[in-house]
Parts: sequence; C-alpha cells; structure tokens
Amino acid sequence: MKKQALVTVSMAALLLSAVSPFGIAQAQTQTNMVVAANKAQAITFDQLFKEMDKKQPVSMYIESTHTSKSKQGTETQKAKTWDNTLKGEWREEISDGKRVQHAIGKAGQVAAYQEGGRGFVHFAAIGVYDNEINKTKRELQRLKVALPDSKVAITVKEAQLLNRAVYHVVKKEDAKIDGKPHHYLDDLWIDKETGLLLKRTFHHNQAQAFSYTVDKVDFQPVFDEKTFEVSIPEGVEQRKFSPEVEKVITEVTKHFPDTAQFSDYDDYGVEGNWQLLKMLETQKRVYSPTPRAEAFVIMDTRTNELSKVLIQNPDWVSKKLPAEKLAKEKATAFLKQLVGDQASQYKVEAKVERGGGGAIFEDYDYGSVTADVTFRPAKGKGITITVDEAGRITGFQYTDE
Repeated sequence: MKKQALVTVSMAALLLSAVSPFGIAQAQTQTNMVVAANKAQAITFDQLFKEMDKKQPVSMYIESTHTSKSKQGTETQKAKTWDNTLKGEWREEISDGKRVQHAIGKAGQVAAYQEGGRGFVHFAAIGVYDNEINKTKRELQRLKVALPDSKVAITVKEAQLLNRAVYHVVKKEDAKIDGKPHHYLDDLWIDKETGLLLKRTFHHNQAQAFSYTVDKVDFQPVFDEKTFEVSIPEGVEQRKFSPEVEKVITEVTKHFPDTAQFSDYDDYGVEGNWQLLKMLETQKRVYSPTPRAEAFVIMDTRTNELSKVLIQNPDWVSKKLPAEKLAKEKATAFLKQLVGDQASQYKVEAKVERGGGGAIFEDYDYGSVTADVTFRPAKGKGITITVDEAGRITGFQYTDE
C-alpha cells in the first residue's frame, strides 16, 4: 500500500483583501457560463506571468472533482482541501467512493492515513506544503516544458467562468513519439482576482485524459481549531520509517536542497542488499497533468549508507548533453561536497558517458539527456555524478571498485 506523508508549511506573506465566498454549480452549467474565446480580450503569456507574480497566498476551503481516463477505465475522485498554510496548517481528504485518504499538518507535526484499510501513519517533517496560489504559478511555469522537436502554441484570453473573471490559458502541442503523431491540448481557467485554478482539462489526441473542477470555494473560511488537529483514529496502524532510512533521507536533502520539498516518500522494500525508496514532490494535486518531481533513492542494507540518488523533474527538461568542460567542472565541485578533503584522492575518467531519464504521462514523455562523469580513487568505490544541460546535478551513485 502506498504510504503518504504530509508536510510542514512555510509561513507565506500577505493576505489578500476580502473576497466573497461563492458556490459552484454542475459541470454543464460551468461550461455554459464560459464566454466564447472570440469575444474575450487576449493577453500574452508573459503578461499573465507578470500578473500572477503579484498574487499573494490566501487561506481558503475548496471542494473539487478530478476525473481521469485511461485504458483501464475512468476514475473519479472528490477532494476537500482546508488551506490555512498562512498559519502553518493544512488538511486534505480525497475519496474515490471506496476509501478516503486523509492528510493533516500543523506546526511541523504531520500525519497521513487511509480509511478502508490498515491505514498508514507517518510523522515526519521533511518538506514544505505550498499554498494553492503558488501551485497555480508552478503549473503555469510547467506549461513552458515542451517535448523535443514539438510545435507549441500558448494563448491567454480573458473570459468568464462561474460568474468570475478568469484567464483562459490554452496550450496546444504537436509532437511525434516513436514516429507516431501526438496532439495535446491543455486548458486552464485561472481566477483573475486570486490566481486560484478553477478548472483544467487535458486532451490527448482529441480524447479527454482528465479534468479538474472546483465545485465550491470559500476565500473567507472560518476554520475550527479542531480541523487541523493531528490525531489518528483508533484502528489505524501507526508506523515510522527506521532511523537508518530517516538518516538517508536527511542526507539526500542535504546534497539536493530541492528535495526538501519532496514531502511524500514511499518505501518499496528490500531487494537483495538494497532498500528502494522514492521521494515525491509535495502532495500531487489532483488537477495536475504533469508528472511530479521524484527522487529515486537506494541505500545499502549492509552498511545503511546512501548508494544512489536520481532526480527526475519535469521542470528540468534537458534536450542535449552539457559541454564536457561544464559537466566535469560541476561534477568536480559536487564531488568535494560529497567527500570533502578526500576529493583530491579521486581522478576523473577521461570519457564522459551519455545518460538520461524522464517521466511519462499518457504518452507525454518528459525525456532528459544528461552526462555521467565518473571519478575513481586509487582504492575503493568510484562515484558517478550526473549533470544535465544546464549544469544541474541530477544524481549520483557509487560504482564498483
């Protein structure tokens, strides 16, 4: 069973001016209320970015519906989100009609568990849960990610949805994957006043892959103090990762600060002498069509030491190898971070190998090309460090002697 971990919360900045709460009707009504694009005023994507930069986090209560379609069928989830991250509090409940997943965080204490099963509880403070407005900004940033050799067009128009002024963002992308044409259409409706994502649909080859719709939102919520109590119902199994695993996770976040925001992580168990872990970007919101960033972590059960880390981030699309000089310079600097003064005992191999990775959603391939730079000491294990086109370190592993 998947183990989810909640998050601590960063204290955000200023509250917005008061916004009246509103309720949201059925999906058909929503569609009928969208102003036709040819009647709306167009703005540029860059203008939208500048406008969104002005938006500040705000507390809110949201009810939403997420529907995803795949070859296995259609899955619908209902979510409730209590976003009080301005005060370090957050809660979410997601139901698929059979079971409910709960996640609660307050003042650094976090817990996640599931109804309808043994459940799982994990108290950990390894990440930061972000406000819904900041998540919208991140989703807009990710629209810039494109497949290699694809044709992309992004348009923004002002429109109306749910009796609210919104920005309607449309991304069209045409690409070829393994010689086959693929067409992607991503529509987002963003509340003009607050920056909250109200609706999103994603189509692949004219078929809707999923949709996200806000059914109800209150921008002036009065939260009961019990809403964010980190308490576990009776009968839910309480477990913690071992101190050895926690130590490895701490080491990963030290070397890769970006992973401090990866607040979920899964334990895939032991295979031979290796324990497999995966750290995941802060609670994947049900509306996001893009794969979330992940860090694959392997530790040696014989020594309880970190053996390998590989980060896959859809924001870091690297289409070509970095310059060999850049790759070696960045890898050498990271080697010193790993082994300190012992770095002088390692010699870099002359040949830089080609590497890569990526993530796939509905045939949408976020591929990444990287360079592997290997260092070897006179005696002992070598270290291979992975560098992407921008000079970022995306992972490393210890190699055989």
